[in-house]
Amino acid sequence: MNSSILPIALAGIMIAVIHAAIPTHWLPFVIASRAQKWSWQKTQSVLLIAGLGHVIMTTLLGAIIFALGLGFLNKYHKYFILIACSSIGIYGCFQIFQYIRGNKHSHCEHTHDHNHFEDIQKTGQDGWAILSLLTLLTFSPCESFLPIYLSAIQHSWPGFVILSLILAIGTLTTMLLLTWISMKGLARFKMGWLEDNEKLVTGISLIILSVLVFFIEFHQH
Repeated sequence: MNSSILPIALAGIMIAVIHAAIPTHWLPFVIASRAQKWSWQKTQSVLLIAGLGHVIMTTLLGAIIFALGLGFLNKYHKYFILIACSSIGIYGCFQIFQYIRGNKHSHCEHTHDHNHFEDIQKTGQDGWAILSLLTLLTFSPCESFLPIYLSAIQHSWPGFVILSLILAIGTLTTMLLLTWISMKGLARFKMGWLEDNEKLVTGISLIILSVLVFFIEFHQH
C-alpha cells in the first residue's frame, strides 16, 4: 500500500460526510427524541448504536463486493430498502395510534395507576422507537461508498480497513453534529399546538419520510 490510496481516502471522506448529511440519516432521531422527550445523552447513545449498525452493514457489503462483485448488491438492494422504509413507517403509525389513544383517555381520574401505566407505556414506546431507528439505518447502507471500496481493491485488505475507519468516523461525526444542531435549534422554539399534537405530527412526518425514501431509492435503481 502506498500514497496512491490518498485520493481514494479523500473521496471516501467526502462521500461519507455528504451521505450522512442526508436528512434520512439524522432527522428521524430529532423527531423521535422530541416525541419521546429523550435527553441529549440518550439521543446520542441511540444514534451511535444505529449509526454503527449502518456502518457495519455498509462494511459487510463492501467486503462481499470485494469477493463477489456488485451483482450481489443489485440483486438484494430492494429488500434492504423495503425493510428500512417499513420500519420507520410502522413506527409513524404507532405514534398516530398513541395520539388517538391518548386523546380517548385524557380524562382518566385514577392518577396513580394512570401514571404507572404511562411509565410502562413510555418504556414500550422507547423500545419501538429505538428498534425502528436501528432498522432504518442498518438496512439502508451507504451504497455510494461501495464504489470507493471497489477502487481500493489493489490496496487489498489494509486499504479496506482504512476506508472502513473513514466511513465510520465521517458518518457518525456528521450525524451527531447535525442532530445536535437541529435539537438545539428546536429547543429555542415553544409551539403550543405542536407540543399538544406532537405524536400526530411525528407519526405523519415519519410516514411521509418513509414513503419519500422508498420512492427516491427505487427511482434511482
